[in-house]
Amino acid sequence: MRPSSLSGLNGNALLIGQFLTTAKHRTLPSNVTEAAKRCLVDWTGVAIAGAREPVAQATARYGGFDNGPPPLFGKADPQTAALVWGAAGHALDFDDTHIPTDSHLSATAWPTIIALASDVADGTLLLRAFASGYEVAAKLSGRRLGFSLQFRMFHPTSVIGRMAAASAAAVLLELNAEQCAHALAMSLTQASGLRSSMGGMGKPLQVGRVAMDGVICAQLARAGAESTLSLMNPQGGFDLAFVQDGSAQLARLHESSLGIDWAVLRTSYKPYACLHGIHPSIDAARHVAAQMASVGVTALDIKKIWIYVAPGVKKVAQFTQPETPLQAKFSVVYCVALGLCGRAVGVDDFLPDVLADPLMSKLGTLSEVCPEEGRKMLDSAVTIELVNGEQLRGETRMSKGHPGNPMNREEIDNKFLDLTMPTLGPNASSTLNGLWNIDAPDGVKRLQNLFRNCI
Repeated sequence: MRPSSLSGLNGNALLIGQFLTTAKHRTLPSNVTEAAKRCLVDWTGVAIAGAREPVAQATARYGGFDNGPPPLFGKADPQTAALVWGAAGHALDFDDTHIPTDSHLSATAWPTIIALASDVADGTLLLRAFASGYEVAAKLSGRRLGFSLQFRMFHPTSVIGRMAAASAAAVLLELNAEQCAHALAMSLTQASGLRSSMGGMGKPLQVGRVAMDGVICAQLARAGAESTLSLMNPQGGFDLAFVQDGSAQLARLHESSLGIDWAVLRTSYKPYACLHGIHPSIDAARHVAAQMASVGVTALDIKKIWIYVAPGVKKVAQFTQPETPLQAKFSVVYCVALGLCGRAVGVDDFLPDVLADPLMSKLGTLSEVCPEEGRKMLDSAVTIELVNGEQLRGETRMSKGHPGNPMNREEIDNKFLDLTMPTLGPNASSTLNGLWNIDAPDGVKRLQNLFRNCI
């Protein structure tokens, strides 16, 4: 590694370069370490389950793996491994979310790290790389950029997630400050991704490409490639390309921006296998289902359904008559129908036979999605009218899984076990324990051995 030259760095590039190049030796607060592990457990579970999906299988075949993805933490070309596991981890749309940036940062950072981890024996370094990449992406993006991207028809994860992937890779490759800055700036020049891909294979493929580009940009920077560092500054070209009226832009960082009030602590986790913006409506529907059970009626007794959501939810969750399982994950009416029927809204509820259930179709035709000004993305209400004229209503102000209404450790663990048992079988519990203890002296090696035998 050539010595770092800080003379060419200033502004955001200087602060980010210094933050990333010192990440290897930075002791994380215990709650940040715990949060990073939680993200690892959650991502690994959805990635293992997602590896069975057609999009992941196709990506694996493209990468030369005819029998499925390469083993996690195993020896493989890192660019290809990042692509395959990036697509697998987002195939179910069941991965965690950083709501302030409207992005799935674990979905891009962890496959990048896993792809580069075969030569890294220190699990602590993996956690530090993840938390640092997450931190840079979240803090540099600020609070408005993600939502502005979403409503300009871009996929925020595909744009903002590149910062997390490239930054994490820079830490693992032990780049100097100047190289770290160039790796991140280079990733910004590759940013792309369309919101219209939601409901199809394009969305997880975009995430796989982000993880792959994270590896490539860090490797190029290590080899001496450079980019325009001013791209990282507010209105330096990157943000203006996507939000041309300047109403949202990158943050202007200062010395206390990074490594203080860590962004990973504000991660939201998904109890339901669908678009995060639909989750509060599912919570509300499940409240109504409990009321229905208490008065002895079923979904067959419903005459009309009103679903009250934030205006943005109706724009993103665009499918009112989903025709495929992937479209169903972006359908408010379908997911609410599942909730009203008392279903868990898990992976199995988006299988073709459930989608073809006449009751799901009937409830969909009875449903009206009502956007309400002033309603937030994390709250929703569902009102139903029964055939006897009685009305029942459920409402939630903060969906389950949000940091203000979090999933606990047991719920995260159960989600992992439910997702991985079909693949890992009796090894699921030992794998879960291994992930929580990845920073033990032999933690990475134990996981490599487990995954070599299971996947």
